[in-house]
Amino acid sequence: MVIRFANFVTSFLLLALVGCNTGISDKNLTYITPRDASIFVQEGQNNLLGPNSAVVIVDPRPTWSFRKSHIPQAINIPYGRLHIQSWRLKDVGMVIVSGETYSDSVAIAMSKTLIEMGFSDVRTLRGGLVGWGDAGESIETLE
Repeated sequence: MVIRFANFVTSFLLLALVGCNTGISDKNLTYITPRDASIFVQEGQNNLLGPNSAVVIVDPRPTWSFRKSHIPQAINIPYGRLHIQSWRLKDVGMVIVSGETYSDSVAIAMSKTLIEMGFSDVRTLRGGLVGWGDAGESIETLE
């Protein structure tokens, strides 16, 4: 009986030290090109994809950076406020996360967190805002 209890305690402590891993990694991410993202956004606005198919571009950068320049029609949900503002994505069909540049760590973290939260169609914009502009898509700026 004492040995079983000791094994239980040891197992519990190991789990507590290691933690629970959700299994979300870079392999779970789906990337989308700026051109494809632009097409999906346009089709989502025209309801060509069916009900509950709205496509939203989410910009996880700080608000001051978003105000300076962003993709037209993107919404700003700073990464640190995602859990508070996730209600804004309630009825969205596809969420496209756009960071600042290629391999943007904040955009990657936001994409992984959205997947963990149960959003079923999350894509990360390849190149972020820079890639969007490099592809010839328009960018809204303060100027």
